[in-house]
Amino acid sequence: GKDLQTLLKAADSAMYAAKSDGKHRYAFYQPELTIQAEQRLQLEEELRQGLENNELRLHYQPQIDLIKGKLVGVEALVRWQHPRLGLIAPNEFIGIAERIGLINLLGEWVLNTACEQAMAWHKMGLPNFRMSVNISPIHFQDPAILDALSHTLQKTGFTASDLELEITESVVQTTGDDTDIFEQIRALGVRIAIDDFGTGYSSFGSLKKLPIDCLKIDRIFVSDMTQDPDSSILFGTIVRVAEALGHDVVAEGVETQQQVKILQEIGCMTAQGFYFSRPVPASKIPACMNSRFPNTEQGED
Repeated sequence: GKDLQTLLKAADSAMYAAKSDGKHRYAFYQPELTIQAEQRLQLEEELRQGLENNELRLHYQPQIDLIKGKLVGVEALVRWQHPRLGLIAPNEFIGIAERIGLINLLGEWVLNTACEQAMAWHKMGLPNFRMSVNISPIHFQDPAILDALSHTLQKTGFTASDLELEITESVVQTTGDDTDIFEQIRALGVRIAIDDFGTGYSSFGSLKKLPIDCLKIDRIFVSDMTQDPDSSILFGTIVRVAEALGHDVVAEGVETQQQVKILQEIGCMTAQGFYFSRPVPASKIPACMNSRFPNTEQGED
């Protein structure tokens, strides 16, 4: 570049590339970074329009009782039905929503839609079951989330104790000893789960202080169990500590019958993953509710 504006634009593109590669590093500007920046700006604008045009969708992944082989809850997962690019996974646009200040609006849409859908299932005759919703750290740490939760529960009539907010370990690490937001959410009757537990190096000591209800153990532990006995030992330790503290445990990323068997042996009795079901549209959940999922004791579909 030969002028200030062009140089700053190139520097900004290089900085973004360095951040996207993991931060704490540098990157040299390359012409294709400008193309990527333009595509990023276009996607930001299209996401704003997507929210306005009702292009977001929720899919639901069943959570299974490993003893009964029955659905006991679902995790709501947002998708973007882009008119040009097709169905876009959340990891490709949640960061954009956080960066451009849309994450609270998106989070409130997910909460409302998930609770409304749960009430629709109930009116169809399905029994109550847990609805888990992922909450961005930015949204979770905003006091406005309390008003959003209260409004959603009041508007939809959904039972607070059947709603579970999933937060990442990064929230635990940045919140530290300030647990007011945890306590205020649970005062509403809403449950809190730590998602992907084990990837953020949280200590067992921190679990003792946190007013939470559930640990969702990251899929990396599940995938390693069949080859690494130490992973099973560590997983079992987490399960026993969690239970001693009064927390539920859910295993994520279960893909094989062998993994199910190991989970049963170490006492983890709730799981989700492709072995049981991929995330599916709301219309498929009634059939999931009436199905017996495969487990090692019954060996049924």
